[in-house]
Amino acid sequence: MIKPKPALLIAQLQMMSAALTKYAEQYVPVSPSKADIEACAAELMNALQVQVQTAGVAEKATKDLYATRDKAIDLLRRMRDAVYAHFGKSDPRIVEFGLDTLKNRRNRNGNDSATPPAEG
Repeated sequence: MIKPKPALLIAQLQMMSAALTKYAEQYVPVSPSKADIEACAAELMNALQVQVQTAGVAEKATKDLYATRDKAIDLLRRMRDAVYAHFGKSDPRIVEFGLDTLKNRRNRNGNDSATPPAEG
């Protein structure tokens, strides 16, 4: 039975090549040849190695991305806290930093006591 897993295919190709070598006097296939089998085994082995190396690179890239993302989140939280500490949470200038004023957050949530609830 031929299974599609690359490692198993490599083993089967190598076994086929060894058997063709052993029985070279009794059986010489025209197509595919022993050279075709060996070339395919080498090509498949190379492709498998590249895939394994690429997977390792992708895993490292993902870890690096998450580490950088966590650093960015920490940096933004610290900067947000510093801006709030310096300007306060109600100063309209903090909007330029991409932050909401305390007044804007209350209005958006409908919790501002100065704004009567909408009747409907």
